[in-house]
Amino acid sequence: MNIRQIAWIWILVVSSMGLFGIESANAKNAETELPTTAPLTDISQSSQVTIAQLSELITPIYGTWELTHSVGGIVHKSILKMDGYSGTMKTRFRNSSGETEAVDQTMYLRPFPEGLLIVGYNPVYAGTSIKHPTYLPDNFLFSIPPDEPPIFINIDDGNQRSPVSVKRLR
Repeated sequence: MNIRQIAWIWILVVSSMGLFGIESANAKNAETELPTTAPLTDISQSSQVTIAQLSELITPIYGTWELTHSVGGIVHKSILKMDGYSGTMKTRFRNSSGETEAVDQTMYLRPFPEGLLIVGYNPVYAGTSIKHPTYLPDNFLFSIPPDEPPIFINIDDGNQRSPVSVKRLR
């Protein structure tokens, strides 16, 4: 085959993929990709395929922890409660006026090659459904490598990073 024939075959294959709804293996769509800021309504209502993929990659976690980290010198104290692949977190911190505020977030456990990734969604004023206007969702990486010290780090959606102290409560 010459180059022209190979090019035509390639064009036919690619165009037929669109006709039959076939996507490449790394194509992103609403069923395979999670939003970075939009919340999921209920992970238990996801398709069985999604749940099977999650459960094959990570073990669910259960328990309650106190997490402490700082952002720009402002200490954030959180109570994280995980019940399998999802949970909640309440965080207390001082705002720019020096007043203490509390934010609730929905948390989801996600597969990650270097450890556990717990991703936060929808920060709202504690006890309400009112979105907090400035609080960025928290994401936590917990990693215990075999030959290195454990890593516990917070990376918020603004890419601010901070070490995290972890205390198991239940």
